[in-house]
Amino acid sequence: MAVTVVVGCQGGTLPGEINQVLPTVQPTTTMAPVTTPTLVITPTLTATTTPESEGLTLTFWTIEAISPKAPAELGSFMAGSLRAFEANNPDIKVKVLLKKPSGKGGILDFLRTAREAAPAILPDVAIMNATDLTQAQANGLLQTLDNRLDRSIVQDLLPAARKMGTVDERLMGVPLSLEMEHTIYNTATFTTTPILWSDVLSSNSRYLFPAKGTNGLVNDATLAQYFSAEGSFHNDQGTLQIDDRILRRVLTFYQQALELGIIDSTVLDAATSEELWPIYLEDQTGLAQVSVRQYLTDREALTNSTFTALPVPDKDSTPVTISHGWVLVLITDDLERQRAALRLIEWFLSTSNNATWNNINKSIPSRDTAFQQLAGNDPYWAFLTEQLNTAQPQPGFAGYDQLGRIFQQAVEQVLRGEATPGEATATAVDALTP
Repeated sequence: MAVTVVVGCQGGTLPGEINQVLPTVQPTTTMAPVTTPTLVITPTLTATTTPESEGLTLTFWTIEAISPKAPAELGSFMAGSLRAFEANNPDIKVKVLLKKPSGKGGILDFLRTAREAAPAILPDVAIMNATDLTQAQANGLLQTLDNRLDRSIVQDLLPAARKMGTVDERLMGVPLSLEMEHTIYNTATFTTTPILWSDVLSSNSRYLFPAKGTNGLVNDATLAQYFSAEGSFHNDQGTLQIDDRILRRVLTFYQQALELGIIDSTVLDAATSEELWPIYLEDQTGLAQVSVRQYLTDREALTNSTFTALPVPDKDSTPVTISHGWVLVLITDDLERQRAALRLIEWFLSTSNNATWNNINKSIPSRDTAFQQLAGNDPYWAFLTEQLNTAQPQPGFAGYDQLGRIFQQAVEQVLRGEATPGEATATAVDALTP
């Protein structure tokens, strides 16, 4: 039995589509306590058009990491889940088209191009980065899920998942999973939990966080610390702004840590916490920023280490973490196809499938019932609940690309010793001012 996946090329008319036949991969481990759906052998997914009398064929655009081509158990689960969907919905077949995650030929770019050049090739359902939701909605590319998606699923969404998928108070997408980061620290180094900036500065111990950022945008640590100090990117009139007092405060923390040798400019070489993780694992001293996925993967190898929130300015500050995710979105405006597309979205979001996917992926489910299924009595998952309550999705509003780059430049100037916090803040404010 095989799953056929079509890799879409760049361009509006999808010339030269490539069919790749993938062997069915059996999972190598048992994912307790969750269970995978019972798979029934059915006709393979196909890229050919199904005659109307035999039902309809849904087109599903996704990325390789969330497809039958994903590595090992993830790909096996996606292939099996799609086969099980077809078995339970014999009137529906699914054609999977892979797109790049971002940039030219990415999901958002291809949706825009196809709508103008070849609307007939638009998908019925797609996966997209949550940061692209606002732009996609503004471009009229999406159909709202309000009053369409099964109410029991909507009511079961974690608040952080609902927030991530909402644009202008409308539910435009639902994440398959949530990803975020927190701090891990050595309990022999710290006699109390290092939650305050002053705790970090007085520790005489190394603080590791990925300061490089991604695609030129500000790193999660700085963004979280700006938000935890009650910083905002919009004023009361909705105009873009930089709260210079708060940015200066964050940058001053970095300068002080730099002067004390607690951080150094090498953190600018790391774009992800995974790049710094081996340094922490080597001697497990000080504190480091770590992803949920990395912690769940390596927690058994940790000694004298435990978790806490990202450091905040003072005891009156609320810890904030930045959440990321890929969301399922509804594209088709045809009512019959919408009904079929919603069945596919709801299939992926069933409690069983949501729990199984996130158990394999080592990420956070978007549904509360799936979350509780994975959490059990584990205190780490109780900690994640607290973090989710104050999590902020990575911004995707118009103008953030410019704002995020300005912030990152300010961080780099201070960490490289090229400017004082005051000078870097002034430069940032001037760069945003028309």
